[in-house]
Amino acid sequence: MQRLQTLLKKAYIAFQKSVYAGTAAAGCFLVYHGYLLSQLKQILPDNEQAEIEITVGEEKSKLSFEDYCRLNPISTCWDNSEATDFLYQDNEHIAVMEPEQVNPELLEEALSDHPAKLRKLAEVIERTVNSETAKHNQQLFAEMERLNQSILDRMYEEELPENIIDEEPDNEFTHINNKKIKDIKFLPYKKPYYFGPQPVIAIVIDDMGISQKRTRDISSLAAPLTASFLTYGSNLAAQVKNSQDSGQEIMIHVPMEAQKNVDTAPDVLTTRMSEKEIQERLKIMLEKFENVRGINNHMGSKLTEDEKRMEAVMQVLKKEGLFFLDSKTSPKSRAKEAAVNQNVAYAHRHVFLDNNNNKKYILNQLAQTERLARKNGYAIAIGHPKSQTFAALREWLPQLPEKNLKLVHLSDIVTVLNPQLMKTAEN
Repeated sequence: MQRLQTLLKKAYIAFQKSVYAGTAAAGCFLVYHGYLLSQLKQILPDNEQAEIEITVGEEKSKLSFEDYCRLNPISTCWDNSEATDFLYQDNEHIAVMEPEQVNPELLEEALSDHPAKLRKLAEVIERTVNSETAKHNQQLFAEMERLNQSILDRMYEEELPENIIDEEPDNEFTHINNKKIKDIKFLPYKKPYYFGPQPVIAIVIDDMGISQKRTRDISSLAAPLTASFLTYGSNLAAQVKNSQDSGQEIMIHVPMEAQKNVDTAPDVLTTRMSEKEIQERLKIMLEKFENVRGINNHMGSKLTEDEKRMEAVMQVLKKEGLFFLDSKTSPKSRAKEAAVNQNVAYAHRHVFLDNNNNKKYILNQLAQTERLARKNGYAIAIGHPKSQTFAALREWLPQLPEKNLKLVHLSDIVTVLNPQLMKTAEN
């Protein structure tokens, strides 16, 4: 019995030694195997898809380094695994974390006091919406557009006035009275403006070129609108060409200093600049565009009240043969006086269409524009590439023929208002 116990003990010790030897051999093999792979990775070029030839019996197969690692998850490969490697593993349960849902209202409230952050976020949204992924994902597109709707609508503007400007007195010389000049029995103190047999309207769309999607929307209307492009949009040349191809006239929407400390633009004309600085800055802005007819002010409630600096602006416009449209963001604007002093063709807006991004409100403002056009023979309205402005114009534009109204480029109106100056500019 004692002898049997001794034999069993010797057998158990021999078995332990064989296990230890086998484990040590396997460890040495794995270490050596890992060493060979690390050397291969250093030798193989980074810019080519490396292939490793593995022989199993009589069969040969070629695997990429990444595929080999997926099949052989040893430590050398772990450090070089891809984030998507879990897709190739046989785990029965793979948990995918669902991203947080953005609340647009809370996001807008959190960023409302940080215009620079708003602009940066809007640019990110713009890039995302225009990405290849978004083109094939309508749900993503809709969500991103809903988010940037509220941001872009309030991002670029100081508070615009609600007033409708009508400086022409009621008199016999109006379209609304439907009288012919030859039938009037007394002489007018000035010759009335004549735009043709129909009252005319110019619709200027400011802030073009920032949101490429909304700019495309306005261009798709294919009507003689007047598109006023901001100076700092991306891909400007292509956007301007698309607008021109749709029959729209091009203006430059020049950023100018506002009364309130708002985030105007990367490039802006301010009252802190000398006249020379203003002219140099303006020339740089103008060089970004070709075949434009005029400019108007983006914000500018403070700068337009500074007649001296506005004359510096007008001097550049005179040399370039451009007109000035006063957006009338301030009732104290001295732009008209500066234009007269420098012999620059001038006009001003009558109506802002979309201070409220509501289709019913915008259609009512268009009705006010129609009323002014019938009374005075012409009207100038300013809108923006907002979602509801686009929807309202798409509904309103086809109705103009039956209303006996004509949509024209702004330069057509400016030419009638400033015939000699426009003729000089063209020469």
